[in-house]
Formats: sequence, C-alpha cells, structure tokens
Amino acid sequence: MLEKALEDHALWFKTKGREGKRAVLRGVDLSCAVLTGATLVEADLIGAIFDEANLEKADFRGAFLNEASFKNARMKGANLEEADLNWGSLNGADLTDALMGGTYLQGSDLRDVTGLTRSQLEEAYTDDQTRLPESISES
Repeated sequence: MLEKALEDHALWFKTKGREGKRAVLRGVDLSCAVLTGATLVEADLIGAIFDEANLEKADFRGAFLNEASFKNARMKGANLEEADLNWGSLNGADLTDALMGGTYLQGSDLRDVTGLTRSQLEEAYTDDQTRLPESISES
C-alpha cells in the first residue's frame, strides 16, 4: 500500500497532477521506514510518525507535516523547504545538510536534533514556542 501511494505521488508530482494521485497519509505510522530519496513534495502527512525512519535526501518540499513525529529519524540532505512542520517532534533527528528555506517550525521540538546549524534556522520560521537545542539557543 505504501509503495503504491509513493509511486502514485511521484507520478502526480512529475506530471503536475495530470496523472497519479497526491499522497494523503495522515497519521500513518511509518516508523523505521526506508524512504531514502522519496518524493513527497506537497504530500499530506499531518500527524504521521517517522520515528527511526531513514529519510536521507527525501524531498518534502511544501509537505504538510504538522504534528508529525521524526524522533531519531535520519534526515541528512532532506529537502524540507517550505514544509509545514509546526508542532512537530524532531527529537534525535539528524538534520545534517537538510535544506530548510521557508520551513515552518513554530512550536516544534528540536531540542535533541543533530546536525542543525544556526544558518538553517535563520532560513526557517520559528517562534517563541519552538524548542531549540541548547547549543543553538545559547549562542
């Protein structure tokens, strides 16, 4: 089911909606999934669980990821530009080289992420409820 949804979504994105189908996977548990390089641009993944998943180089541009969980997810090089991760949990996620221009992180928990830089955060939208790693919040 997941493989078919991802294939349909990739086709939907590639053909600008003429073929395939946009992925709507709200609240789906994708813990430990291997989605390396997956195309999830503009997918509806609100409340999805990606704990321990391999999401390296996955493309989440413009995806709806509100309240999603990425605990201990491997997200090196993932494209999160303009994705909505408001109120998400990224504790323990590896965000090394993740693209975060215009990423919405209001209220998100980033306290134990690794690989996150101040320059990545400067490109994203945060607020006073975004929980940052001590190494960044103190500097």
